[in-house]
Amino acid sequence: MNFSIKKYTVIAASLLFLGGCKSDFLDRTNPNLPIEETYWRIESDAQSAMATIYSPIRSQMSGYYGAYGGYQTMNRADDMWFLSGEEAFTWEYINFLNSAGTPESDFGSLYNGINRANVFLKNIPRVSMDENRKKELIGEASFLRGMYYFLLAANYGDVPLRLLPTDDDPDGASKPSAAEAEVWKQVIADFKIAKDNLPLTRSAAEAGRITKGAAIAYLGKALVYTKQYAEAEAELKTLLTAPYTYDLTTNFEDNFKETTKLNKESVWEIVYDSKFGGDGNWGVDCASCAMGFVLPNFAGPDGTGAWFKLMPGAAVVRDFISEERPAGSDTRFDKRMYTSFFWKYSDYETGLTDGAWFGNQSFDLMWSNAGPKRQRGEPTFPAIDGKTGRFLIKKYTNFYRNVSGANSMYDAANRNNNLRVFRFAEVLLLHAEACAKNGNTAGAASSLKRVRDRAGLANKTWANADELMKEVIKQNELEFFFEGHRFFDLKRWYTPVQMKQIFVDNKKQGANNFQPKHYYLPIPEAEINTNSKIQQHPLWR
Repeated sequence: MNFSIKKYTVIAASLLFLGGCKSDFLDRTNPNLPIEETYWRIESDAQSAMATIYSPIRSQMSGYYGAYGGYQTMNRADDMWFLSGEEAFTWEYINFLNSAGTPESDFGSLYNGINRANVFLKNIPRVSMDENRKKELIGEASFLRGMYYFLLAANYGDVPLRLLPTDDDPDGASKPSAAEAEVWKQVIADFKIAKDNLPLTRSAAEAGRITKGAAIAYLGKALVYTKQYAEAEAELKTLLTAPYTYDLTTNFEDNFKETTKLNKESVWEIVYDSKFGGDGNWGVDCASCAMGFVLPNFAGPDGTGAWFKLMPGAAVVRDFISEERPAGSDTRFDKRMYTSFFWKYSDYETGLTDGAWFGNQSFDLMWSNAGPKRQRGEPTFPAIDGKTGRFLIKKYTNFYRNVSGANSMYDAANRNNNLRVFRFAEVLLLHAEACAKNGNTAGAASSLKRVRDRAGLANKTWANADELMKEVIKQNELEFFFEGHRFFDLKRWYTPVQMKQIFVDNKKQGANNFQPKHYYLPIPEAEINTNSKIQQHPLWR
């Protein structure tokens, strides 16, 4: 049976009710909706239910990767600059002024996904279908539960560990938090189940569904996060050879274009398509909500159909230009820089034709259009050859559509890109990190070389594991600019005191407000008020 997370059946829509946390939902019988006792019969029932487990993660606005809520929150590190006067909650998060009452927390939506996975895992044994296919679905649901717990552990630390549907849990709606270490154990256990049961590949009709390779990648990532480097190295190494065929795209830009989605570098993408769902752009989690990709509307420059809310941080520009390409190269700087930022090439190098975008707009025009918002406060970019730096975000805008207003989400033609959540470049850098921590300097250098080669940088050698780790840290910063990695990478590598100093040195907004508690987000006030057994994270009490 073909299944795509890009669309929902009517039954899948009604099953969204199964994902709620209301303890009395089974007491309300609607003859027009399936109920748990009668629903779980055939494979199509299970497939429809599976769609609802994916749903919280793909919400284009308010999901964890949603452009309005989660994506702005997760990019709260020093590689980004947020313009003042935009969303108040974003300003609180990125300046470390947030509290348990700051809105747009993803805590509840992540638990919706977990509860739907729990309902699925409870009921899938009752479904009449091929047993091998059933095991694949169990692996898929286990992966999604593990991923939701991964995001909870990384962001909130100690959180309730729910492994049963809410109505079956002896604790009911009120449950105390488990220690963060216990949550990570469950993450790893779920990813191992997924690894053992998921298929190696998916058909085109199932694009966007998790594969065995994605489960191994996430397992390796969780093991790196928990400093289990030997096991992490072993898991990640399997993805470097057959039967896996992942590789870096020759052109870095292909990871951010609609026309090159689901390429060989893609480990997992959230698949968007504007022709599915309704016309409204602010849907959250429903069958008729719009299912397009709207991040360009938030990140793009003024005058391109976008709202222009963000700019690159000064430090990431500094680090990009700190290592130029070898003499005789076709560009002066790291190839990734030309995809990450808009700038006027002739300001800093010769031999390149200045770009034109969004109806042949020059960079000078885009920079001028950005002027009124930049006057609210902007980063001080490093000067290059004595000339002041000028940079705007290019990555994840619709830069490849040279038409006026191409970043506007109000035109369906602009909403068809995918969000690359896990790329093979991340596998390589996680592998390099694990190898460096294990003293396998040759393995670390090999994976680093692949990333650097694609960026057009010169061959380089490292004397020891410490030097390799410095390179791992820098390459993560450059490779994943504006992809939501930086904050969590810094947590992995530095103490709170060190992390604050990095923010201060890099002139990050709100750096002086950073405290150890900001390693985590606080459990939201609404959860504290309704869950009588939970306590706020110790650092936030």
